[in-house]
Amino acid sequence: MEVILLERVANLGQMGEVVRVKDGFARNFLLPRGKALRATEANRSRFETMKVELEARNLELKSEAEKVGSKLDGQRFTVLRQAAEGGQLYGSVSPRDIAALASDKGFTLSRGQIASLRPAWRSKNATAPCSNSRPTMPLVGKPRLL
Repeated sequence: MEVILLERVANLGQMGEVVRVKDGFARNFLLPRGKALRATEANRSRFETMKVELEARNLELKSEAEKVGSKLDGQRFTVLRQAAEGGQLYGSVSPRDIAALASDKGFTLSRGQIASLRPAWRSKNATAPCSNSRPTMPLVGKPRLL
């Protein structure tokens, strides 16, 4: 299925690009979340009229993310999780946990803004980049042995 992207989607394309994706990805993810439109002639003309609004909204979101990112850059968060003696965590540190830690310290950050490359499974240092402006927050895992 061909879709018109309404915002930047990682590993897919920039706003305004017409990309070909699998039907399920478009139907279950891109279309319901308002990230894309089906690439029909009517939607192409609709996109051209919406383009200025979308660019303004994306610019506003990017500047907001950069403000939060500049505040978060260099912050250090400590996570307490149960771990085995070898340092392997029982569970992981997810973007939801990172967002909760940031909100406890007074930052407004949603879990969708955290681009965790993979869950942190070891009780060592890990970094969690924020999606738009790419500052990194060091996470220090302190094991809590059973």
